[in-house]
Amino acid sequence: MSLKLGSHLFTGPFGIDATEIRANQAPVVYAIIAKGGRSWAPVFRVVDIGGSPEQGVRFVDHPCRAQWVGVPGESLGLYLFDTRRSEYSAAEREQLVQKLRRLYDPPRGIIG
Repeated sequence: MSLKLGSHLFTGPFGIDATEIRANQAPVVYAIIAKGGRSWAPVFRVVDIGGSPEQGVRFVDHPCRAQWVGVPGESLGLYLFDTRRSEYSAAEREQLVQKLRRLYDPPRGIIG
């Protein structure tokens, strides 16, 4: 499944505690998404948005991991947008993160 955040297509959901982006992989912009609502009419809420550092990241060990919680009836998932080094500099990746944070205002942002 994919979710469109801004004009970017994020893939997921991936398990937060089982996903790792290694240093030799392309960096990503990630979104922690809470899915709630009815199965035929789901509601998606942006819990957090960030970028992976150049040295990679294990999401289970992420410093914000304890803050990534849903309310009863929601399930959390990790969505990724690939930002290859040949296409995005670290500064451009951070600009995208900031733009999406302004647009979705985590942890309250509903994806419409």
